[in-house]
Amino acid sequence: MKRQLLVTLLIICAASIAEAQQSARTAIQANVKQFVEAFNKGDAAAVANMYTMDARVLPPNGEMVEGRANIQKFWQGAMSAGMKMVSLETAHVETQGNVAVEIGRYTSTMPGAGGITTTDKGKYVVVWKREGKSWKLAVDIFNTSIPTGSATP
Repeated sequence: MKRQLLVTLLIICAASIAEAQQSARTAIQANVKQFVEAFNKGDAAAVANMYTMDARVLPPNGEMVEGRANIQKFWQGAMSAGMKMVSLETAHVETQGNVAVEIGRYTSTMPGAGGITTTDKGKYVVVWKREGKSWKLAVDIFNTSIPTGSATP
């Protein structure tokens, strides 16, 4: 009887963990969609509000950007330069309590010289933190998958 109870409790616990993982993934994917929409509207304030107050962005070939206000300036600069976020694709999400790690792929475009638009494809890792019922970006690192010196118009 005790063994059956223990097995039942373990099954319930495993199901609970799986449900929490799926719930976090669903919420994060909704946030990813919201990020792309706000970015493509040029709304750097809305994008920055998706980050924790003490968040960090670690862009390729650049210094770490710390804090929501600086993150807003960073993304505003990219938007003002004409960058568009074509897609963010979540490949994996793993949660541990109020922290989740998302691994994904991105595609972005940027206008270049002579009216030629270049496309960048890469990968990213985001550490999300749950604040109340919301998931916020806490650490955001991304880099290109395109070899140096290659161009993809």
